[in-house]
Amino acid sequence: SGPNPQYTDKALEREVQGTMVVKCAVTTDGRVHDCRVLKSLPFMDRAVIEALERRRYKPATLGGRAVEVNYNFRITLKLPD
Repeated sequence: SGPNPQYTDKALEREVQGTMVVKCAVTTDGRVHDCRVLKSLPFMDRAVIEALERRRYKPATLGGRAVEVNYNFRITLKLPD
């Protein structure tokens, strides 16, 4: 759960759309950190990373115990109607 990325003014002006790929670590308590953009969209990197880092996820488990994992998030951005 958490916020969706908010379009920046520059991205809106240039009608940026598409899919970003961001690799992050998801901790044992579901927090997101250490994000790195693998596939970028103009003027949206910081906004997407900030939204991801404010989200919380159900942690991955191994043998019934929560573990920290790296995860590639695919974030699709579509201009508002």
